[in-house]
Amino acid sequence: MKIFQPNWVHHDEKSIFSIDIHPSGERFATGGQGCDSGRVVIWNMAPVLSEQAEANKSVPRVLCQMDNHLACVNCVRWSGNGLMLASGGDDKLVMIWKKTLSGSGGGIGAFGGGGGKSVEHWRCISTLRGHAGDVLDLAWSPQDRWIASCSVDNTIIVWDAQQFPKIVHVLKGHTGLVKGVTWDPVGKFVASQSDDRSLKVWKTTDWSCFKTITEPFEECGGTTHILRLSWSPDGQYLVSAHAMNGGGPTAQIIERDGWKCDKDFVGHRKAVTCVRFHNSILKRSAPKTNKLQQYCCLAVGARDRSLSIWLTALQRPLVVIHDLFQDSILDLSWSCDGYTLLTCSGDGHIACLQFTAQELGTPLSEEDKNILYQRMYGKNANIDLTAQAEKEMIVENSDFLNVSKSNPLPPTLIPQQQQPQLGGMRQDGAGKVVQPASQPTVAIKSSSSLAAPTPILKQIETKTADGKRRITPMFIPLNDDNGPAGSHATNNIMPSSIEFGSKSSETSTVEIKQRAHEEPTIIPPPAERATGEPTSKLDNRLKKMATAPPQKAEPMTVPTDQQQQQQQQQLSAPSSTIQPAANQKLMDRTRQPATYPTGKATVIQGHSFKAFGEVRVQIQNNTVKTTYGTLSRVVGVVVTAQRVERKLWETVVGSPIVCFAVGAKYAIVCSQDHTIRMVDIKTGTPVFPVLSLTSPAVLSAFSSNSQLAGVVTESGILRIWSVPEKAVLLSTSCAEIMSGSFVTIFHVSDKGMPFIVLSNGSSYSYCRKLDSWMLINSSDPVIRHGLIGNKTNAPVRNIKTYPLSTIQSYGSFSGPKTNSFAELHSASWQTFAAIAFIENQIKICEMIASPAELKYWYSMLGFQLALNGSEEKIRQVLDDLLGASHNSLDTCRTLAGDDADDRSVLGISKQLLMEDVLNHLKTQTKWQRIYTEYLDQLKFLKERDGGGGGSGRDKPLME
Repeated sequence: MKIFQPNWVHHDEKSIFSIDIHPSGERFATGGQGCDSGRVVIWNMAPVLSEQAEANKSVPRVLCQMDNHLACVNCVRWSGNGLMLASGGDDKLVMIWKKTLSGSGGGIGAFGGGGGKSVEHWRCISTLRGHAGDVLDLAWSPQDRWIASCSVDNTIIVWDAQQFPKIVHVLKGHTGLVKGVTWDPVGKFVASQSDDRSLKVWKTTDWSCFKTITEPFEECGGTTHILRLSWSPDGQYLVSAHAMNGGGPTAQIIERDGWKCDKDFVGHRKAVTCVRFHNSILKRSAPKTNKLQQYCCLAVGARDRSLSIWLTALQRPLVVIHDLFQDSILDLSWSCDGYTLLTCSGDGHIACLQFTAQELGTPLSEEDKNILYQRMYGKNANIDLTAQAEKEMIVENSDFLNVSKSNPLPPTLIPQQQQPQLGGMRQDGAGKVVQPASQPTVAIKSSSSLAAPTPILKQIETKTADGKRRITPMFIPLNDDNGPAGSHATNNIMPSSIEFGSKSSETSTVEIKQRAHEEPTIIPPPAERATGEPTSKLDNRLKKMATAPPQKAEPMTVPTDQQQQQQQQQLSAPSSTIQPAANQKLMDRTRQPATYPTGKATVIQGHSFKAFGEVRVQIQNNTVKTTYGTLSRVVGVVVTAQRVERKLWETVVGSPIVCFAVGAKYAIVCSQDHTIRMVDIKTGTPVFPVLSLTSPAVLSAFSSNSQLAGVVTESGILRIWSVPEKAVLLSTSCAEIMSGSFVTIFHVSDKGMPFIVLSNGSSYSYCRKLDSWMLINSSDPVIRHGLIGNKTNAPVRNIKTYPLSTIQSYGSFSGPKTNSFAELHSASWQTFAAIAFIENQIKICEMIASPAELKYWYSMLGFQLALNGSEEKIRQVLDDLLGASHNSLDTCRTLAGDDADDRSVLGISKQLLMEDVLNHLKTQTKWQRIYTEYLDQLKFLKERDGGGGGSGRDKPLME
């Protein structure tokens, strides 16, 4: 063994914190402090190893000097192929250097150097920014797929070495400065050591923390600048820096088999700062038995300025060198041939140790190494770790055995069992029926496909050559079927400028036979009618004029279960249009061509009526002439089963009527003179005194339960009243969001939540709790991307069950053309945009009290996280769904009320939402650890709570 210190290797008498030998053995790099910045120097190895080369002045010593770092360089590391050099320093940066052909002939100044001549030219090809503090250590993975950096910001960042500066993952978990990082040569783990008195082992398959070791470090203090740990080349041993045993400093040996910590390297008087394994597995014959031994070699440096060399085949060190430097040993590096060791110190010097084959042994050949790896790990030593990571991942949970490897499909808003199957109809990716846009639209509602068999309801529509249509009634029985409650699907597809008009809930299907080669137009939406009151006799007298163009409808609402007094209608043979069908609850018809919204109050022309059940309210403006002025008539009529109209009441209004709405019990009439009248639909008796606002109303609407009524005026004033309580529920203004546009669609929910759509396509809902407008839809890129990517822009028109999706479907914004869901999430920004959009949808659903959509968007969040989410985000979502039951079990038992609130959202158990998210994680093997961890916690909570968790369902825990 030879030891010598080349005094010409220095950083102008400044500290050298790191040293690393190039894989070729022809050069080495040092990193440390420069004159006024961090310094990286690439040196020629020949003058270090040979006295003749050192004496020959024609042999260059400094190959290149780079002073680009703004602060001290703490670590330099060559890539395994030797093409790149990485450096990290106190300026929070990691720089990647690569040699360029220019300057290789000599005489070129150093790139960023101090003004001297450089033989080689190394250029910074990438600067990695991600740490919030000093970078202390670096490590390249096997096959140079990744590079890991650790920092005083308590994190380890794994960078993609093939796509700099892409971050693969940020490993978080340490609570102290992370001062060392190293890769498992097999490629399954990366290890880190920190001042928080712990060593963590992370899995490279999903970047989760696999093991945390603390026992050997409990007595340690943060007294070392770095903690460079190292993994043995056979992967069987991980040796840490700075550990303690019986009050004395040691280098702890951690065995891969069970992660046992019962051995260590002892003898140093002060804390161990760095350890470095020899790059190769060594072999030699045992001195006494001549039996072949295979072992590893390790160098250990410490703050006591001493260096020790160990062989795993010996119980004592091979050699110990005391007082090698005047300061702590900070880094070590072995040459590829295995017989040269370089070390550096904080005193600004380096030392070189040269060994012989008789002292250390000879390295195993690649063939022998592969045999060893096959025996230990069942794979080749040089296998591509990244390409095979997913394939080689061991399935540890049986739930993942039957997971399909095909592309997972996103969840659908309307469950598949509710969607009728239609022969000959084209469907889009979300399972919704698509019709030609150029055809007139007929909104029809079919009976539930889940209900008991009922007579087939069918009509035949024929179109003649002159464009007229004829309806031939086939068979229309009385409505006697009752479907599940709360599922009024009304996919009324209409031109974007048409409002919520003609919101019928008809049960008949239409079969259209067209002539002159015209394509049929059929829109049968999914439907489940709620259980309602017995239906009345048929009303066949509500007709639509054959010559009328598509009508502009006033904003309408979908009635509730109590309003299901629905009438089936017979169709008159000569009628030229489709008549209102069986479950008609709300109809509006005008005798004159409709006008599209302009934001101004427009007097209703001619005769107009709207019906609810058997009762209709008719409007006739300017029909009564008096000496005081012209009056308008408002008449209440009931239509009997024999098609006989019987007047219930009549009243007059002193100003032309501009809009009106009809509910189950009340009607609201708005006049041009800014007045508003609320009357009883059966008697015409005023419910309120005549109200007056600052401008005439342009839109009016009832909630689906008819308990609430609202208006929007020309100036944007919005009022919502509770009619039974005769009190205002909401008084606000739309002016702050209108910005030159006007309201075209207005709806009031049963909770008193207004929904409006503006002429510019944007839509909003007002939250009284937040005293602000919530943005539902706009031209915002995140919203556009989210609606297109999650297919919610398909026209789901069921304002009662799916209010958010219904309002969002009334937008005039377009998105990019794409062929698949995956194409919408190919760029890195799209993942963040998609998750941000989905989380906002969830919060809107909570505020507007839409449980069906809340469940859908939680399911969509699970789908998105399974495909593109991070472990940190997944844990955050799952922890939130576990709620207080997870965070503090005892406290939750004592606070029963708070616990009940925390266990559900809008009446849906958080455990049920968590199951949906976990079911999506189950489609990706990389999340199996998280899946198993949270599934166990969920099972515990279900057992503790009696298996219900408040969901009221007796379904298996993970179907």
